[in-house]
Amino acid sequence: MAGIAGQGKLAGVFRYLQEKYGDRSPWDVQLVRTRAELTEAAVRQSVADGTDGFIVSIPDAEDAVPPLAEAKTPTIVMDIHSAALERRMANIAFIRNSADAIGREAAHFLLGQGMARSYAFLHSDPMTDWSRARFETFKRMLNDNGLWCDELFAPDAAVKLKRPAAVLAANDDRAFDLVKTLAARRIAVPREVTVLGVDNDTLICENAHPRLSSVQPDFLEEGRLAAETLDNMMRGTAPTKRILLVGVKGIVQRESTAEQSNAGRLVQKAVAYIDGHALEGIGVTDVVRHLKCSRRLADLRFRELQGRTILEAITERRLDEVKRRLAATREKMDAIATACGYANPTYLKNLFKKRYGIPMRDFRKLYQAR
Repeated sequence: MAGIAGQGKLAGVFRYLQEKYGDRSPWDVQLVRTRAELTEAAVRQSVADGTDGFIVSIPDAEDAVPPLAEAKTPTIVMDIHSAALERRMANIAFIRNSADAIGREAAHFLLGQGMARSYAFLHSDPMTDWSRARFETFKRMLNDNGLWCDELFAPDAAVKLKRPAAVLAANDDRAFDLVKTLAARRIAVPREVTVLGVDNDTLICENAHPRLSSVQPDFLEEGRLAAETLDNMMRGTAPTKRILLVGVKGIVQRESTAEQSNAGRLVQKAVAYIDGHALEGIGVTDVVRHLKCSRRLADLRFRELQGRTILEAITERRLDEVKRRLAATREKMDAIATACGYANPTYLKNLFKKRYGIPMRDFRKLYQAR
């Protein structure tokens, strides 16, 4: 019953009973209110007393797992990944919020802002299966749009992201930790780093500084579906699927993210094109042609949301690759220039020294010596 997730699921259970039976529900519900009450002995006693069904949603209830895994009593497991419970074959079903839905919704939302030059996912602490699943979908969505996603395991790691950056945290707790860390480093949210959480836990989101935007899973529907599935199982009807997934209600937007806009989508399309084609020798005209809009509009929106020009974005992408090749390979300078989209190696050498204050050859010696 702790937190917005537990309360929402419980409300969904009672909603099903009210809608199905009104004031004549045949259920006699026993609530286990705290983690301390859910012991192995308590579960075994409940089974011995003839309990007709269980709905369990406490992720760290390891000692309660063995009797539930052994029992034949109809059991619904919500948002818990347990190998022992998953090995049980009969009278059990798993209801989870969809990691795919969360990752897709978050990626679509952040891409629509068009502000970010880099993206990252901050895992739960400790990292969990559901955190990994959310990351994989979020990363895949970004990759499909030609963008990279960094994987973070601690809030401090976000300080090194190329800004402006956008970070999806595994849940609101981690998002809260992240905005505190960024504030301590005097990194502005959302101007320099956009932060999005998951769960829409209002106690956390409304008391963060700035207030947190969050993906809102449909906890109410999870609870309703759990009650409906258990009701059917107790009446002898097996669920059609062993694992049932529930989507999200949407994004609750607060101050930790900027407004979505058509301009944001335009700029993000440009960023993805530059990331994918800058090394091919493209110019600003090629980017504008890809966007199918006027050069004036493209330049205006790009500078407005990215704080740099399209040409600067192309140059930065190329020079990042030049530095990577200098540090990690033994390629000749002329070959590096060609591979990074520069037809004139001398132009690249002069640009590199002007930008970084050191010749390319000396840069290579320094980094390869390290």
